[in-house]
Amino acid sequence: MELTPPQIELIEAEGSLFAVGPAGAGKSEALRRRLIHLLRQGESAYNILLLVDEPERRQSFLDALHRAETGPYAELSIVYYYEMARNMTSLFWPLVARPAGFLRPFQPPTFLSYDLAQLLMRQIIVPMLEQGAFADARLRPQQIISQLLDTLNRAALNGLTLEEAARRQQTTWAGDPDFLRHLGEAAEAARRFRQYCLERSLLDLSLIVETFDRQIVHHPEFHRYFKERYRHLLVDNVEEQTPAGQNFIANLMPYTATTTIVYDAGGGYKRFMAADPAGANRFRKSCQRTVEFPAAPSFTSSLPMNHLANLVENYLINTKKPTIEAEKAITPPVVGRYRREIVAGLMPVLADLRAQGVAPNEIAIVTPYLDGALRYSLTKALREAGMPYYLLRRRSSPREEPRVRAWLTWLALAHPSWDVHPPLYDVAEAFSLTLADMDGARAALAAKELYLLDLPGLRPISDLSDQITARIGTDLLAQVETLRQWLLAEGERHPVDV
Repeated sequence: MELTPPQIELIEAEGSLFAVGPAGAGKSEALRRRLIHLLRQGESAYNILLLVDEPERRQSFLDALHRAETGPYAELSIVYYYEMARNMTSLFWPLVARPAGFLRPFQPPTFLSYDLAQLLMRQIIVPMLEQGAFADARLRPQQIISQLLDTLNRAALNGLTLEEAARRQQTTWAGDPDFLRHLGEAAEAARRFRQYCLERSLLDLSLIVETFDRQIVHHPEFHRYFKERYRHLLVDNVEEQTPAGQNFIANLMPYTATTTIVYDAGGGYKRFMAADPAGANRFRKSCQRTVEFPAAPSFTSSLPMNHLANLVENYLINTKKPTIEAEKAITPPVVGRYRREIVAGLMPVLADLRAQGVAPNEIAIVTPYLDGALRYSLTKALREAGMPYYLLRRRSSPREEPRVRAWLTWLALAHPSWDVHPPLYDVAEAFSLTLADMDGARAALAAKELYLLDLPGLRPISDLSDQITARIGTDLLAQVETLRQWLLAEGERHPVDV
């Protein structure tokens, strides 16, 4: 690939440089090449810190290094902010534990995963609920727990103390005045949780970030460590960094020989996770030079795809960007009354695109709703067509995964005393996923004829008519009966976790 003048300038930069441009303009590729350039110039990987906005970004830099065949390059630090904060908190713990408010600074830190933090918060919340807290909030305990942890984490990532965050919530509340009582209860629960952690040297995400941001980043010994360790700082997608992450970069830029910062214009997609794209603009002024990457050429998308993105942006935020080429990026919609019709109609379209030379990773299938049934049918058809695929959807709970839902269905039927009644559709899906050679049509028929919703449970196959038995098949029904007998005994044989 022939490099553009802005890319060359970034790769060979001296001092501090701020690179800005739209997605696909070649900024991250230039940053990867800058990393290789530094190593080939004789810089030790031990002296390079590359800060990425999320762990998945790390692999592209490692792949570039492997392709470049730079040879052995010692220890290379490619980290994201939370990882850096945790590592440095562990390393500098004896220096900062007492000033950070931990009551036993001689006790080594224990880092809590999000799941453990939820369990600990539950121990705080349940007694409060029993005493009448959050009485009319109409929230499940798990919702209260997750929202409290999110509040603590966002406060830390935005550089706010617990008290500042609580005060801001209460002073900016514009809803029902009675709800202010719940905000006060939430603040009290957060204080109890924080005090419990400080007494036992427990660090959740919020305490890790707060300790690193307020104690370590400003500590003279950390400055000495950083100055002796790192000579070159590379930052990818700084617009996705939180205020705490940007504070880390700004405080340590003076100690590096070179600093290269890449900013995606129009980025900041993780605002809901405390990213601060507006605040990241300050690096334009603090860097010695700014390099503008033009929108064209784009190395990752075609003009029709860019115009399609413009079409969405114009609709969402009322911009006036060009969209004339957008239609070329969209194939005619595949429609049908039933899922199977839609999936069946989609396969010839995909085959035609591949015949035209379009690679599978250049095709996006967009559906407004991807439930378990559609996902199962679609992935099955794609596998049969030999089409590699990657599913991307909003985060869902494990119970929405078809096989997990099937397991939960059988669990409910094994314990009718729980009074959990799975819908007919879930039982049919569980049949098709559990029993060998049980297709969707016969699974639906078996569920319709054998499932007792009121019980809940399964009828014996001896209750079926000869006609239904012939339609489903005796071999499959024998599997169903084996499953029924197993469910009847399973509820008493083993505890749930087994």
